[in-house]
Amino acid sequence: MAFLSRLINTSRLSRVLLIRILLFSGLFTVIITAVQLSLNYQKETEELQTISQQLAETNAPSLARALWELNATKANDIGIYLMRIGLFKSITIKNENGDTMVFLGEKDIEAHQTSIKLQFEYSGRTGTVGTFEYQIVTDIVKRKIKDDFIIILISQFIKTFFVSIFILFIIHKLVIRHLNEISNWLNNFKPESSFSPLALEADKGSSNEMVKLKSAISEMGQQVHKHSTGLEKVVAERTAELEKLAYTDSLTGVTNRGAFLQAANEELNRSRRLSYDVGVMMLDLDHFKAINDTYGHDAGDKVLKQVSQAMANCLRKEDTLGRIGGEEFAVITPGADKRGMHKLASRLQQAIAILNFSFLPDNKNITVSIGYTKVSNDEDFKAALKRADEHLYTAKASGRNTFITDKGFLPRIVS
Repeated sequence: MAFLSRLINTSRLSRVLLIRILLFSGLFTVIITAVQLSLNYQKETEELQTISQQLAETNAPSLARALWELNATKANDIGIYLMRIGLFKSITIKNENGDTMVFLGEKDIEAHQTSIKLQFEYSGRTGTVGTFEYQIVTDIVKRKIKDDFIIILISQFIKTFFVSIFILFIIHKLVIRHLNEISNWLNNFKPESSFSPLALEADKGSSNEMVKLKSAISEMGQQVHKHSTGLEKVVAERTAELEKLAYTDSLTGVTNRGAFLQAANEELNRSRRLSYDVGVMMLDLDHFKAINDTYGHDAGDKVLKQVSQAMANCLRKEDTLGRIGGEEFAVITPGADKRGMHKLASRLQQAIAILNFSFLPDNKNITVSIGYTKVSNDEDFKAALKRADEHLYTAKASGRNTFITDKGFLPRIVS
């Protein structure tokens, strides 16, 4: 019973199955019992009818003589004798004219009545002297059938109950247990979490449909998990690619104009909180249009890529290099000072000048013009960038391959 209580309390399907098994089994038991007892009632009633008919036929000659002799007392005595046997509910004896001479018992208008002709032989002739009508007692049979019905019903219910529990136990072992495991596993299954397959150890060596179903669901979950994690990886990679496209220049791989200006403003805000200077440089490749016109755009793209890499190698981790447009680049230098920016500009020029390109003559190299400045405390970054751009154009107007800065920002170079 503890198993049944635990089973019913933990499984709604078990409760439903038990109720339905009991309902259908009980209904089937009632129908079968009713049919069986109906047949028994008919059989026992027929037996009573046969016995009562035999008694009536046995006593018919005596009743016929009593009627022939017009001896009502004797006929009444015979009737009383038959009533005492207990098989008859009512007895009616009538003469040949149909007049009732004897009536005993209680007549039931709904009960079947049997009539026997009473014949008496006299002077070698046989004649009808009256009739013997009777109804048999069926109450005893009814009570017996009713008692049997209750006993059989109770015994069948007990048997049905235990058979139902046994059937439910088998169904639970073969089906419901597996369905509960599948349900619990599916409720806890999260494609993005680490995958744990359905436990199949208890079913080792078994190959029924439920085990196959569990195996198929576990395999499907594994596929969903792989697909989900693979999709997450693809999404992460695509997101990284989109972010890279959004923030980097597709040709050179350095920061594009929008991302450079955003980084510059963030750096400027940080510098004003922490009280350090920020420098900005503008760089432009000299005679770059002539390279495109003479050697083609592929050659120009190769120059931009190698120049970007050379400049990036000259910078610190905290510096930011960006392509502003065409052959123009810019650099943010946190913690800028006169000597540091002067050295950086010189280093950038030298790094670019030593680059070799197969399509250029041996005596020709790439040069760069630079303008740089320091962002003042009372200005925004774009104003400083514009000032550095003005210095750049001054450098280009001064013959190129040089760098220019504010007059007050020129360092004293000690040899």
